[in-house]
This record gives sequence, structure tokens and C-alpha cells, in this order.
Amino acid sequence: MPEFHTEAAPAPSSGTDDEGSLFPPVSRDHILYCSYDYWFPKYRKVCIKSRLIELPAAAIEYLREDGIVLSDESNGSGEDDDDDWEPSNPTMKHYPSADETKYQGLQDDDSSDEDENAPATIRLPPNKRFPEVHQRIKDEIAALGGSVAPKLNWSSPKDATWLMAEKNTMQCRTPDDVYLLLKSSNFITHDLEHAFDGCIPASAPMAPSSTSAPATDSSLGFQPVLVLRSSFNMHTALEFRCFVKHRNLVAITPRDLKYYPYLKGLRNSIIERAKTLFHSKLQFTFPSGSFSFDIYMPERDGFDVGDNEARGGDAGGRLSWARLIDINPWAPRTDTLLFSWRELLDLKIPKPFLGIVGESGVPDEAETASQGDETDEDEEEESGNDTEDYEPELRLVEKDDPAAMNFSSAPYSAHKLPKEVVDASMAGEGGLRKFAQEWQEIVERREGR
Repeated sequence: MPEFHTEAAPAPSSGTDDEGSLFPPVSRDHILYCSYDYWFPKYRKVCIKSRLIELPAAAIEYLREDGIVLSDESNGSGEDDDDDWEPSNPTMKHYPSADETKYQGLQDDDSSDEDENAPATIRLPPNKRFPEVHQRIKDEIAALGGSVAPKLNWSSPKDATWLMAEKNTMQCRTPDDVYLLLKSSNFITHDLEHAFDGCIPASAPMAPSSTSAPATDSSLGFQPVLVLRSSFNMHTALEFRCFVKHRNLVAITPRDLKYYPYLKGLRNSIIERAKTLFHSKLQFTFPSGSFSFDIYMPERDGFDVGDNEARGGDAGGRLSWARLIDINPWAPRTDTLLFSWRELLDLKIPKPFLGIVGESGVPDEAETASQGDETDEDEEEESGNDTEDYEPELRLVEKDDPAAMNFSSAPYSAHKLPKEVVDASMAGEGGLRKFAQEWQEIVERREGR
């Protein structure tokens, strides 16, 4: 277990946080601690049901390369959804590996100026390129009820949901749905290419030693994992981001920056449920002292908080206990939503929690985890409020807030593509494949190939 530490923490004797507006250095360890495969095993009891699949080199290469090649197997109904489709031509020249030679495409006789040692090829579809992982994805989708929401270590492909048959959702029912989302997402590219941007060099002094960090892949600096979470219709108004500074929960903000009138009546319940999860699960067990975490508070079965608020009922007691969705680094890359980083960095914490596992007053992680595993829903709501600490501020979007007008725009609109691509995606996998082939032919004609 890595020692507890707090980035840029003051000396224990100081009693106050005096870091001002200077952002503390971000270590690689801190980023790795926020990776889903690191924290999920510890907190699975309060998480959405998930399956983790380590990605081999072939799958990582597939996600990083240009072009989208989907599987060439049946869609599961016994009929191919596009009988005339063949694996897409590459958008870039590709040097085949030994096991790809039998899938080499015919070299274009008209391209006399092409390097004879770099033949054009047809890339392997994913079900042949990494068949074990492909089958594992199919099996886990079935095990999770037939619909999943994918993500990698840190990010979800929320910027690519416009491509899906079920618009603006990440619901994937087949491996091809998963591949299409992941390969179309800038957020996923960031995970693979820029996970440690802005981090202090590995040789810089750190506390604790980096030897306690999670295991990593030598080529990328971490082990990429595919996370498949059970998919359900999430009420986005009830998803919140919570900020922790020096082991104190200091701020809570909604993830969905729209005005929801009934949230005002839920204010106390939102704060209490966030505090309960933090105190009972995260406060002393997460290795970094400052971080943020995302939670979701679903309605109890058969209850709609919006309808109840309209009738004037007491909606607060009808929220279920909070589920942990994600843990995010205390770093500029994390969106602070209704707060600003300057506010959070300048925030004064009277008595920050500092320490190492096993010190007086700090429970052992194994004991805490064991107690947490035995906690049922009712106990979850009653526990975790014994620790006196900083009272977090919950900010909500106000009805007459002029700034809220900017929040009504479509999310991730900067990542969307032209209408022709959207129309092709609405036609299903066959339509998108046909569009990709036609686009490739246009590009080749323009290049005189």
C-alpha cells in the first residue's frame, strides 16, 4: 500500500494551507492512482458493476492508428449486416506483421511511384487482430446485461456519442460499438498519448517513492485497460463532482450545468450523501490527499425526484446512496465546472489531514475496506458522519444566472463532424462502412492514386 501524501502540503505545524494560487506539481504517481484499474478493486462495493480488460499491444496499436476498421463477423443474428463489405482500406500505408501477410491487399499497379518495399495492405479486422480480447468483450457485454458503457483508464468517449445509433448515449451492445466509440474520441486519444502531460519528471524528488505506484506498461508508461460498465439511463442532474483538499471534502458541483429547479430541495441530501461516501470510503484510503471524485445519486426505485418536487413533496429522503463513478487528479486538466481552480487553490483548510497508514488516528486500509464491504445501503447512509471537518460548499446553477445561458449549448460540440458523417452513422454499421469506403476513394482520387 502506498503511503498517504498530499501534494505540496504544508508542514503539519503550520496549521493552515498557504499555497495561494500556485498550482502544486503533479506527479505521475498521482495520475496513476486515478486510473480506474488502480482504485476500482478497492471501492467496487460503491461503484457501478464493471469489468476490466487489459489491452495487449495489438489492441493499443489499433486504437492509436488512423482509420476505422470494424470486425468482419456476423452481427449475432446469423446474418451479416453488410454482405458486400470487406475490411476497410487503410488511410495510411501500413507495414504488415508476419501474421498479416495472408491479408495483404493487392498493390496498385498504377502507383509506380510508390515504394516497392511498402505495399498497400488491408488491415486485419479486430476480431482477427486480437481475437481473445474481441471475444472477451462479447462475453462481458453479455454478462453485464447486453449493454455497456466503455472507457479507458481515465476517460470516457463522451465526445463521440453522436455517432451511436442511440444518440447521445454510450450504450454499446457489440464489440464494434465499443471500437467505434473509442476510435472516434479525442478523450481516448488523450489517455493514450498525453496521460502524463505536465507531470513532474520521474527523477524529481517525490514523497512517497514512485516504487509504490501501480504497475505500468513499458511503452506507454502505464497499462491501458478497457473498462466496461453496466449501462443504464443515468439522470444527469444527479451526477456531481466533489473536490478533496488535504483530505477534506471542500466543494461539490453538478456535472450537468443546466438549471434543474428541484435540486434546490435536494441540497442537504446531496451534501450528506457525498460526505457519507467520502468519509466511509475515500478519506483515509486513497493515497493522494487532494483529488476529485464523481458520484451519482440515483432515485430510489419507483420514485422521480423531479415529479415529487413539482408536487411539493420531500424529495430529499428519496435519493439512494451515492455511487462512485470516477476519481480525477488534482490537476489543471480536471474540469472544475461551477468552481475555478484559483478558488480551490486559495481555499484555507484549518486542520488538513496528513499522515501515513498506521499512524495514530488513521485507520488501517485493510480494516476500512473490510468494514466497507460489509456495509449495506441503510448502514451506508448512517455511517461516515462522525468526523468533524470542513463543511463542503455545494453550488447549483441558478435560474437567473446569466452565465447559465452558456451551459445550454450541446456538450462536446467542438468534437462533432459534418452532417454526412452523422447521416452515415444513423444508417448503422453498414452505412458508416460504406461512407468510409466512399471517402477513401475520394481521397485517393484527389491524390492521383
